[in-house]
Amino acid sequence: MHLAKQKSRTQLHLLCRHGPPWPAPSLYAVPCCPLESEADVDRAVHQVPLPGVMKLEFGAGAVGVRLVEDASQCHEHFSRIARDLQGEADHPGIGLGWGNAMLLMEFIEGTEHDVDLVLFGGRLLAAFVSDNGPTRLPGFTETAACMPTGLAPEQEAQLVQAAFRCCLGCGLLDGVFNVELKLTRAGPRLIEINPRMGGFYLRDWILELYGVDLLLAATMVACGLRPALPAHPRARGHLVGVMCLVSQHLQALSSTASRETLQALHDQGLLRLNLLEETLVPGEYEEPYCSVACAGPSPAEARLRLLGLCQGLGIDGPHYPVAYFLSHFK
Repeated sequence: MHLAKQKSRTQLHLLCRHGPPWPAPSLYAVPCCPLESEADVDRAVHQVPLPGVMKLEFGAGAVGVRLVEDASQCHEHFSRIARDLQGEADHPGIGLGWGNAMLLMEFIEGTEHDVDLVLFGGRLLAAFVSDNGPTRLPGFTETAACMPTGLAPEQEAQLVQAAFRCCLGCGLLDGVFNVELKLTRAGPRLIEINPRMGGFYLRDWILELYGVDLLLAATMVACGLRPALPAHPRARGHLVGVMCLVSQHLQALSSTASRETLQALHDQGLLRLNLLEETLVPGEYEEPYCSVACAGPSPAEARLRLLGLCQGLGIDGPHYPVAYFLSHFK
């Protein structure tokens, strides 16, 4: 758990795991360098190829994660985070209780995916793969998602194998884990392992599409009981969703896409609402306020329904182009 919780420790540990068994976890790990002081930043920019990604070692929700192009941007972002996010009170719930140390890792080109795994006794019982849309660089806050994945079966299998091997490589043998990966031209690369159930909408979507409750599975594994899961669960439809951010959607969330309006549409079955925050408070280090999704018999139909709703509700706009965020989902 300590290996998986600290992001640089995860990558550096897996980089040394050359196998056997094969495929070795080192195939998926990404060069990185831990940052605890300004001196570490100077050292890191000579060890990690730029552009890179700077993030909190114990962070969640992509808070404080940023693309950095050169040494000056690295120093600037390190100083900003050290000043603004010092402890739990500065941004509750994202892991600052573990400290605000950072890391610099190589930026990897490719499409981003989540793999939610159920492991028991080192055996893979179930895996659920979802696709993420492009983020609004230089930030990495999630914009959109699609489940099940639209990847070809062999690419999906590559991601599942990579997530499984990375968990085993860290000694995570029992539990429900969320592994974030990018699929590059050279195969999967690890972003990070969350040694817990996936956040945001993931438990709800998996329950809706597959009839599998990850919370129940996690509880059973914690009690030493093997969860009774279908061997090859098949999704009963597709879900495509988009995140709403207070910084981008305050006007809509206060009027055309108010909480009451979204809840009414959810109750009518026209969209699927996952409320992630209680209040409409904008901030520099924000997490998504909510996820709105549409279901369909195909990803294309779900995507068209969602785009129409977003246009009608005022979620889509020139500064938040929903069609672009959904463009990865075919």
